[in-house]
Amino acid sequence: MTKPYGGFGADDNGAPPPAPRWAPAPPPQWGPASTVPGAGAERRRRISPKLVAGVAGPVVALVALVAVLGLVWPGFLNRKVFDTAALQQGVLTVLRDDYQLDANNVACPTGQSVTVDNRFSCSAQVAGVSKTISVTVKSSDGRFEVGRPQ
Repeated sequence: MTKPYGGFGADDNGAPPPAPRWAPAPPPQWGPASTVPGAGAERRRRISPKLVAGVAGPVVALVALVAVLGLVWPGFLNRKVFDTAALQQGVLTVLRDDYQLDANNVACPTGQSVTVDNRFSCSAQVAGVSKTISVTVKSSDGRFEVGRPQ
C-alpha cells in the first residue's frame, strides 16, 4: 500500500526513513562572554536624550545661522571675484581701443576680489614687448580702471 502524501515512517518495504543529516543548534548562551571576574561588571551609562537635544539644538541653530548669513551676505562666505577671462578681455579692449596700442596676450591673476580700490597688476604684450598694466577696481559692480602699460 502506498501513502498518498508521502507520509513519514517505514516505506512499503518496511525500511525506516533515513536519519537527518543536520545537527540541532546548540542552546543559546546567556550572560557575559568573558570568564574573567569583573570584566563585564561595568554598566554603560546612557546619555540622556534631553542632554543631547540641549547641546545639539543650539549647535545646529548656530551652524544654520552662519550658513545662511554666509551665503546671503556677500563678502562673508560668498566673495565676489572677477571672471578672469572677461577681465583679460576687458583690459585688452581698453589697451586697443582707448590707448590705441598694438596689444595682445593679456594675463591677469585669478580670483581677484571685486572690492572698491582693490589694485592688482596684469601683464600683456604691447608691440611685442612684455608690459605690466595696473588695474584698479572702481565700483562693487565690477567697473575697473586700466592704467597705462609700464
